[in-house]
Amino acid sequence: MTQFYQALLRDGGPRLGPRLRRCFAAWAGAEDDGERIFEHARGRTRTAFADNDLCGRYIHDGPTGDGRLRTTATWAAGHKGAPGWVRVTVEGDLDQAAVTAPGFMPAFLATGRATDGAVPVEAGPLLIGPEEVKELTGWLARPDRAVPLIVLTVDRSDPNLVAACADHLAETLAGVAVVARLYDSRTQDDLNAWLGGDLSVFGGGLRTYLPGVRPGEETYAMRHQPRGGGAIRDQGVRSLEVVVRGVVDLSVHRPLPADVRRAEPRIARILAGALPPAELHAAPPSPAAIAVPRGPRIPRPAAPSEPKTAPPDPPVQTPEPQPALTTEPEPPQPEPAVPAGLADDIAARLADRLDDSVLDALVDMARGGDSETTGLIKTMSAHLDALTRAVESAGLLGSRAPSQELERLRRQYDQLELDYTELQEHERKAQDRIRWLEGRLAEHADPVYGVQTDADQDDCWEAESLMEVVQRARKQLRHLDLPDALDTEVSRLDVTYPRQRRRWTGRAWDALRALDAYAAARAEARFTGGFYDWCARPLPGAPVITPTMVSMKESDSVSGNPKFHRARVFRVPAEIDPSGRVFMPSHIKLQQVGSPAPRMHFLDDAGGATGKVWIGYLGDHLPNTRTN
Repeated sequence: MTQFYQALLRDGGPRLGPRLRRCFAAWAGAEDDGERIFEHARGRTRTAFADNDLCGRYIHDGPTGDGRLRTTATWAAGHKGAPGWVRVTVEGDLDQAAVTAPGFMPAFLATGRATDGAVPVEAGPLLIGPEEVKELTGWLARPDRAVPLIVLTVDRSDPNLVAACADHLAETLAGVAVVARLYDSRTQDDLNAWLGGDLSVFGGGLRTYLPGVRPGEETYAMRHQPRGGGAIRDQGVRSLEVVVRGVVDLSVHRPLPADVRRAEPRIARILAGALPPAELHAAPPSPAAIAVPRGPRIPRPAAPSEPKTAPPDPPVQTPEPQPALTTEPEPPQPEPAVPAGLADDIAARLADRLDDSVLDALVDMARGGDSETTGLIKTMSAHLDALTRAVESAGLLGSRAPSQELERLRRQYDQLELDYTELQEHERKAQDRIRWLEGRLAEHADPVYGVQTDADQDDCWEAESLMEVVQRARKQLRHLDLPDALDTEVSRLDVTYPRQRRRWTGRAWDALRALDAYAAARAEARFTGGFYDWCARPLPGAPVITPTMVSMKESDSVSGNPKFHRARVFRVPAEIDPSGRVFMPSHIKLQQVGSPAPRMHFLDDAGGATGKVWIGYLGDHLPNTRTN
């Protein structure tokens, strides 16, 4: 599913969960009964609530246009007096959608004093006068501000139009932007005096100030996009569509803070009872602690032996099956309240207690006989039918409806994805620690366990999106070249696959670090061989990836096909090839199989004229014989 909207708020007010749930239920039109776990369905629309005193998750899934949209609100109480947090996302299977803030967001923001962690995020636009300018400039300058701040100026010809635009922006961008409307010209002049000429706003227009405003130091002031007053006067609210779309798209790429990223995967397990609530803010668990629990394996009943042929005239004496049915019971074993495979379990236990006399009676009953044992079995069968109907009417076995079974499997799959991502992060940190220890042991030839510097800790960096990885690599990895042309496909992966992108970020960063370290070693003549050799036999403590992720060539069916060949031709400098483009078959598999299966194509010139590795492509699997 593609993610269209994401808001992350801090809220230290009381009763965070009940406030959010009340607003969510009113917007979804669900008759919420307040139970800890509650589901409401109407036609093809489903609303689900699950929470406790520490955390909760509310989901509204329904059709829209040619597809579906799912709105999810997740919250958790703060740790040791810290404000709680709320994350709201909108996802769907639509190719394009003009998605804005869910309708419950303004109502929820009005119930408390939410912030983005630095500045307040209100339900409506803020009116800024001369007395509030200093506070506004303080918000603009906050380095930890995460949401854009939209400032609308005064329009003397039509003040009501500016107010209507401010109201519209505050409603459609609730939770992902702060909207401020200047009161008069004096306020505008005071603000522009602080901003300077490059960042000023005037003439009934507006400007979207992204995080990190630095008056007098901006190298590219137009990143804070203005919208002229003439366009607003001519088109009215319609002129704001480009502003709304830009801010909403920006919200999708907003990285999650470390505490939210660590706690969110645990919420589903806590709500399902698989994890105690006290683990919400605990230290990261070991892989064994988050392994999927498996229930006790129920042995299948052994096949009964061939029954003997019953005599034509059974004896008058009544067989006594009771001893066979009331043999010494085995010690009871604890079972879940509603065990999976209940019918198989009952059948297995009954089969273990059937002796030859009961089997004979069953054969007699099948032939139309009427022995006393047959009568007892018929009575037991009637009682068992009545008991089964009572259990089903009480709902103890749950519904077997295909839609509910599909929803249960979907929830389990989502949780398994979160667990898998968390296990990957633990593995990355463990591998990074091992490489560091190996490097220190090689340098000092003595144990240095338990010692790690800040620089070493920074190596195992966790990113929230692939674009973060690319931008960081451009700044830090000097032996790599990542062109701007990568951004289109990288952003498409981030937005289209929000659930999987964290699975790829760690692998992408590790791969880029390994390529950079390899290129540096080749350029300094400390290593001979190719990148695959580096991953198989690296220098002690150097960054590597597993060799199975690396492929230095494409198959003959791909290399020999002109269409597939052209798709793998990317730009390089003239020092490598006068044409400026070369075929790059070497690639790194960020995901081995499945769809999507991202690939990173590169050209190894570490031992050549440039001394660099050139990244030609980072995106979904390029076309081949299987994709076409």
